[in-house]
Amino acid sequence: MANSPRFTILTADRVIDAKGGVPIENGAVLLEGSTIAAVGRAADIRAPEGADAQTTHYAGCTIMPGMVDCHTHHNGFGDGRLGDELALLPDEVLTVKSARNARASLFSGVTTIRENGPKNVTMFRLRDAINAGLAIGPRMVLCGRPVSIIGGHMGYFGGEVTGANDARALTRQLIKEGADYIKITATGGTTRTSFPTLPSFNLDELRAVTDEARKFGKLTATHSSNSAGIANSLDAGVDMIIHCYYIDADGTVNFREDIAERIERQSAFVNPTLQVSRATAWTLTHKRDEQGLTPPEQTELDTARANLDVRLDHTRRMIDLGVKVITGSDSSWSMYQLGNTVYETELLVHAGYTPMQGVLSVTSWAAAALGVSDLVGTLEPDKAADILVVRGNPSEDINALWDVEDVFLAGRKIERGSDESITAVRQPSAQI
Repeated sequence: MANSPRFTILTADRVIDAKGGVPIENGAVLLEGSTIAAVGRAADIRAPEGADAQTTHYAGCTIMPGMVDCHTHHNGFGDGRLGDELALLPDEVLTVKSARNARASLFSGVTTIRENGPKNVTMFRLRDAINAGLAIGPRMVLCGRPVSIIGGHMGYFGGEVTGANDARALTRQLIKEGADYIKITATGGTTRTSFPTLPSFNLDELRAVTDEARKFGKLTATHSSNSAGIANSLDAGVDMIIHCYYIDADGTVNFREDIAERIERQSAFVNPTLQVSRATAWTLTHKRDEQGLTPPEQTELDTARANLDVRLDHTRRMIDLGVKVITGSDSSWSMYQLGNTVYETELLVHAGYTPMQGVLSVTSWAAAALGVSDLVGTLEPDKAADILVVRGNPSEDINALWDVEDVFLAGRKIERGSDESITAVRQPSAQI
C-alpha cells in the first residue's frame, strides 16, 4: 500500500483516556497520521490489514492526553516583575520571550494553552509563526488584549474602554484580529492604578462584551478578585471565573457560599490560580535562606503564605459544592514560570480532588472549559493525536505528571532536548 497513511501504535502499562473511567490496563493507542484511530487494550489494537505500523512500548508508563493549561501569560518572565513593567518592553521582545515560554510549556507535556492576556497582538503573531513552522509550541486558544476599564487591571496591554459601546467595539475588534475567546478584567488586580477589592466594569458594560462574544460563538472569562466582581460576572453570563477571590470591598476575606452555589447552578468553570501564591512564597523563602529578606519582602512572604491557605480552603469548599474547578496555572505571572503547570494541578489535589480528578482537571475538563473538547482533552478516535507519556501512574500519584517520557503533538513526537535542560525548567520547591 504505497499511498497508505502512516500508522503508529503506542502501548504502555496503562492508558488514561480521560473520559472519566478507570485506566485501561495494558493499553494502546493507534495513531493515523495526526489523529487518533483507536484506543483500547493492546491485545485488541492493530493497524488495518496490510498497513505498516511502527510500535513503541513504554514499560512502566502511562499514556494519556496532552495537558491543557487554561491560564497562561506567555509574555511573562516569572521573575516577580509586575505587568506594569512588562508592558514597557517592546512587542518584539515580548514575542521572542513568548516563543521561548511556548517551547518550555510544550516540552513539559502541555499541548494546549489558553492565553489570558498579552500585550497588543504579540500572541497572535506567535501563533502565526508556529502555524507557519517558524516556531514550536502548543495549540493556542487566544484572547488578545484583555478588555479593561481605563486604569483597570491589565489595561496597559492596550484594551482600555469606557462605556458599553466602547466595550462592544473592542470585542468586535478582538474577534476581527483572531481572538478565540474574550478575557475581561471584571475587577482590579495587581495593576498599580487598579482597585483589587472593587468591581471595575458596570453591569451594562460587562453585558455588552458577553452579548457580543456570544453572538459570534465566543466564550468569555473574567478576572475576578472580589465577590462583587464574581457576582457581576455571573449576572453577565460569563463562562469562566478566574481567581474567584471571595473578598469584600473593605478587604475582608469572606467566603460567599451563596455566590459559589450560583457558580455551580450556572455551570461556570472556576480557575482558582493557587500556585502563583506558593511560587512567590517559595522564591522568597529561598532568598531568605540564602541572603535574607528586606521588611517589605518578609511581608510579601507572609502574605503569600496566608493567601495560599485561604485559597486552598475556598477551593476545597467550591469542590465540595460541585463547582467545576479546572487547572489554569497563571504562569509566567508574578514568580510562577511556564513549564510548571503540574504544580497547579497538585494543589487542586491538595484542595480535595483525587489524583484522577486532578488528571481530568488538566485534560478533559480543561478542554471542555475552553470549548475545544471536540479536538483535544481525551483519547478518542478522530481527535487530535496530542499525547503525553509519563513514567508511573498519575491516577494514583499526581506528581507522576512531572516524569515525562515523551510528548506527541498532532501525532509527531517532540524532540525535547537533554534531560538536564528539561529538568532545569522546574522551579524548586521550598518548605513554607
